[in-house]
Amino acid sequence: MSQHPLWAAVFEAAAVALACYAVLGALWRLRDRADRAAAALLAPAPPDPYHAVALAGRPEDIHRPAVARLLLDGSVRIDERGLLTLAPGGPHQGPEPGPAPVHPLPAAVLAALVRRDRPTSVPDLSGDTALRVARGAFLAAEDAKYPRLAEVRDRDRLADLAILLIMAVVAWYSFQLVVLSRPDTLRGIVLMGTFVLAVAVGCCGALLAAMVMVRVWPKRRDPFRAYCAALPPHPDVVALDPELLARLDHREPRPVEYDTWVDSGGAF
Repeated sequence: MSQHPLWAAVFEAAAVALACYAVLGALWRLRDRADRAAAALLAPAPPDPYHAVALAGRPEDIHRPAVARLLLDGSVRIDERGLLTLAPGGPHQGPEPGPAPVHPLPAAVLAALVRRDRPTSVPDLSGDTALRVARGAFLAAEDAKYPRLAEVRDRDRLADLAILLIMAVVAWYSFQLVVLSRPDTLRGIVLMGTFVLAVAVGCCGALLAAMVMVRVWPKRRDPFRAYCAALPPHPDVVALDPELLARLDHREPRPVEYDTWVDSGGAF
């Protein structure tokens, strides 16, 4: 293949790629504007405080304010090590149990403590399957109140397209440079080897380009998370006295395990 058609194809591919990235960039800006407009609905209709905690961090973070609510209601007790136990006279305790929590999340946490029937720390609640199901159902119902919230937290399709595009362009360039710039006299096994080399170079180049694009392409902003992160702490956590709050946040240090001579099979 002559050099003129090769360079013409290279410039044409670059122009097409730039045009595609211009379109993707415009779509990114339009999507970001729509996301911010949807997040603005949180101001006139604030989210549930537990929902806001989950949006600002992780779904498991709502266990902490739920336990705070149970402590304020006198349904549970917490010791110096941060272990929770059911309080006498609380819900599910004694012949005349106290009132059950009104909000579904503290009720689900209380039910998890009843099922475990042993002192439990707040992090250990994450392992309760029924609690995860109840938490997921609550968060799904709250997410449905706000348009685009689930979409913002879904996979970024524009980023996927940007990565696939750069991979295709780099792979095409590699194929052009290795195969189409070869002498036209190549035949047989030499031609097949050249083709295999072009495919290998194209795959390596595409992978490297994808790694670069993952870092370069702007991530989708989450205005819902930003809004909830700026809110004050959960009111039930704020209402706890400092001693109970310190116990709630207490974490027992995990013991460091060292391999002994026997554990390592006698190897030094």
